Amino acid sequence: MSALSRYPFAEACAGIDADWRDILAPAAERLDPGYLDGLSGRDWLPGPDLMLAPLRHVPLGSVKAVLFGESPYPRARSAIGEAFNDGAVGPLWGPGGLAKPVNRATSLRNIMKMLLLAEDLVSPATTAGEIASLDPAALHLVATMDELFRRIRQEGILAFNAIPVLTENKNRDARAWHGFMDMFLAGLRAARPDCRLLLFGNFAHRLRELPGAAGLPVLAAEHPYNIGFITDPAVLDWFRPLRLLDRRPLDAGR
Repeated sequence: MSALSRYPFAEACAGIDADWRDILAPAAERLDPGYLDGLSGRDWLPGPDLMLAPLRHVPLGSVKAVLFGESPYPRARSAIGEAFNDGAVGPLWGPGGLAKPVNRATSLRNIMKMLLLAEDLVSPATTAGEIASLDPAALHLVATMDELFRRIRQEGILAFNAIPVLTENKNRDARAWHGFMDMFLAGLRAARPDCRLLLFGNFAHRLRELPGAAGLPVLAAEHPYNIGFITDPAVLDWFRPLRLLDRRPLDAGR
């Protein structure tokens, strides 16, 4: 029995292109069958249907970068498989600037502030008053979490978690997925040798030490939970030309 036909991959691979499956097949073989069996019948996030959801959104041939977070959100409503995509957040903006759910999600709030700074819409101080003074509609800014991630995917950025599964023991999950990620990165390197790895946070940083990542360009930064992420010069330089907050490319792509 191939690993892709086992739980949870049989469900996770639904709707994923054959190109990605060719990379997933050898990677899945590196997972301990006992660990996979242990997931069956238990509650874990984001669940088998969403475990590999990012691969449904960005074709392999379009991937320019992989944005690695750490692991799924520890809340079922929020954990939808994509790194930093919070399923509990709808509108990004409110009467006082960023919407309340965005402000409560520290990492997302800091990502938004970084993107606003990258597009020269706020100063490095990035005060609440500055953000509140913006007119998102007049500036043609993305309005919702869904629009933001559509823009991210449109730029060929795959938002993946270094640990795709979250159980009650994150360290065990990290060890279990170590070999999978090594082979996944090796397959990605063979298919997309210029693909950049955006590694945010300590768990993601470990990926650059894997043999499969050798030769891939890397941008490593602290986790967006940390305020220093907002003004990281390397992060700002990479994101600035993408203008991910500009919603107009979404309309042009229809």
